[in-house]
Amino acid sequence: MAMANVEWSIFLGPDSPIPHDMVLKSSLFCLKAHKFVLAAVSTEFRKILYPDTGSCLADNTELHKGSGDHPNNNSGDKGDWVQLLFSERGDKLNLEKTVIALPNTSAEAVQAMLQFIYGGQHQFPVQDLQKLPLLFSTLKLSQIYKIQGLQDLLESTIASFPLSTSNVKDVIQVAADYADLCMSPTSLLMRCLNLSYNQTTLTTLVGVGKQSNNTGLVAGALTRLRCRVNDQNLWNLARLGDIEDLVSDDPDVVKAARELQTRCLERLADLMRFPKKFARITAELDVEDNQTYKKLMRLLDELFCENCESVSCKNGKVIEEEVKQGTKVKMVNGVKGEIIGSQESRKKIKLEGTISVSGGSPDSVKVKERLFLKIKLNDGTWICDSDGEVFYDCS
Repeated sequence: MAMANVEWSIFLGPDSPIPHDMVLKSSLFCLKAHKFVLAAVSTEFRKILYPDTGSCLADNTELHKGSGDHPNNNSGDKGDWVQLLFSERGDKLNLEKTVIALPNTSAEAVQAMLQFIYGGQHQFPVQDLQKLPLLFSTLKLSQIYKIQGLQDLLESTIASFPLSTSNVKDVIQVAADYADLCMSPTSLLMRCLNLSYNQTTLTTLVGVGKQSNNTGLVAGALTRLRCRVNDQNLWNLARLGDIEDLVSDDPDVVKAARELQTRCLERLADLMRFPKKFARITAELDVEDNQTYKKLMRLLDELFCENCESVSCKNGKVIEEEVKQGTKVKMVNGVKGEIIGSQESRKKIKLEGTISVSGGSPDSVKVKERLFLKIKLNDGTWICDSDGEVFYDCS
């Protein structure tokens, strides 16, 4: 019988026709296997089990010698590992009972890895949230020991895990413990981001992203939070958007945080237009919120533009809303002036399409509103309306 036709799975069980010569263990489990089989499918296991081929142990792996002489890592014999295995020295090596300690993993994950190695296939649960930690734990092992086929299978399985608005919070809670395995733009956590709409979930994703240095996750969550700023969460979101507290200098993260902070400043500026409401919201702040409030007020003093009355200065932008008297403006031809009054928007009607022969209505009508402005130019001339656009002049 050729080796390709051998049913290797029968060698994994307790009644293996060939005795096991190694164990994978932790304080909670002890699983038996064959050194040759593990070394055949994994270069990392090969380095550990047959060190005369040269190399060091994989991270998080501890090797314990059994009885008998073990080859010296510093030996000058760096021949092919298969030749080593079946040589006279290999016979002595095979008689040893090798123990590999595997901390920080589960028996179920190690068993899944062994079943894949011996059988080539393993059916992982795709829709069971309770089994999601098993998928991640086994994926971690496949990466450590460079078992590419198992890694590809698990990445594909995790990528197809069903997500919905009803389970996204629970999935995030599980995936957060394996955030270092969710760094790609198509990872499970990034998919969770696309289904996250409330402040609590998005705030959790910011924390997970910061802890794992996943800049894409942090930037995406901060961007979504910008649209959710309100009177109740103003101080909390302002702290999330604080540039000084960022753990990353990634441009996308900095941009998203700055935009979130700007939105919080805009909300604070809006509140200040209603003194009673502003007083009520700022009346009983705790120590942390009070510090955030004072910091926002300092930033508001620095960034607020008195001319366009905006945190993000609108210099050069078209005036599309009612503005205060005295606002500095500039015409299309470059002539400057200031607003001395405004009235209700005047509608400009643009007809599109062709009129029927019978003189019926046009096919479509586009309505565009334009503010009716009274402007005093710097040369003393007054303009009661202008066919051209009017721009903020905050320079």
